[in-house]
Amino acid sequence: KDSLYPCDCESREVLTLLCQDCGRRSFAADRIVGGVDARQGSWPWQVSLQYDGVHQCGGSIISNHWIVSAAHCFPERYRFVNRWRVLLGSIYNKPVNANVAEVKTIVYHSSYLPFVDANIDDNSRDIAVLALAQPLTFSENIQPVCLPTYGQRLIDGQVGTVTGWGNVGYYGALADVLQEANVPIISDVVCNGPDYYDNQITTSMFCAGYEKGGIDACQGDSGGPFVATDCLSKTSRYRLLGVVSWGTGCAMAKKPGVYTRVSRFLPWISTAMRNYHNIPGVHKMARI
Repeated sequence: KDSLYPCDCESREVLTLLCQDCGRRSFAADRIVGGVDARQGSWPWQVSLQYDGVHQCGGSIISNHWIVSAAHCFPERYRFVNRWRVLLGSIYNKPVNANVAEVKTIVYHSSYLPFVDANIDDNSRDIAVLALAQPLTFSENIQPVCLPTYGQRLIDGQVGTVTGWGNVGYYGALADVLQEANVPIISDVVCNGPDYYDNQITTSMFCAGYEKGGIDACQGDSGGPFVATDCLSKTSRYRLLGVVSWGTGCAMAKKPGVYTRVSRFLPWISTAMRNYHNIPGVHKMARI
C-alpha cells in the first residue's frame, strides 16, 4: 500500500499507513540565505509539474505514488490529466535531465474558494495531491519528504527553505536551475497586521520571509515545498511544513510569502490517498 511519511516512526502520532525513511538528503551542505542554485540531490522530493511540456508549479514527493501541491495550480483550463507530467530527480526543469512520470489522478480541496467564485479573495485550503500512474523507485535524487505531525506548532523565527524554478524576479523569467532560499517563519499576529496582510492570514496558512523583503517565493514556485529540519528529535530529516500558496508581488517589504499549513491537512491528504488511489481523473474532495 501507499505510505505517508511522518518523521518519527516511533511516535506513531501521524496517521501512517507504513512507516519508512523520509526527509533525508544525499549529502550534508551549508544552507546559504538567498536565491542560489541548488546542488543535485539537495532537495530530492522537489518535482516540476508540467502541462503540455511547460513548467506550471512545484510539488513534493510524499510517497512512491503521491505528490503534494497547491489547489490553485489546477484551474479548470488545466484539468486534462493526460496532459500533465511530473519531472523529478533533477535540479533542471527540462525532460532531458530528469525522470518523467505520468499523472493518473488529481485531487484538490473542494473548499478552495477561488474555484467556487473567482471574486472571493480567500486562499484558504490551497492544497492538492496527485497520484502517479506508476510507483516511483527511490534513489539518491528521488526521495519522499517527511510530513509534519498533526497540528504541529510552527515556531516564530524558525528558518525553513523554500525551493522552486519560479521567476527570479516579479517580471523575470523562470529559473533553469532549481533555486533555494532560506526564510524565517513570521508570526500570524505580525503577518495579519495592517502593514502586512491585514487579517487575510487564516489558521490554514502561515507567512515566511523578511520584513525588508528581498528573498521570497515567486510565480512558478507555487505548490512547491517549504521545509525545515526536525526540531522535535535528534534527526536531520526535513518536514514539509508548507506549500507555496500566494503573496503580494515577490520579495516586497512587509509582503512575505504565504504558505498552506500542511499540518492542518493530514487527514485530508490521507483520505484522498485512500479514496482516490484507483480512480483516474480530476476530483474535488471536501474537508473531513
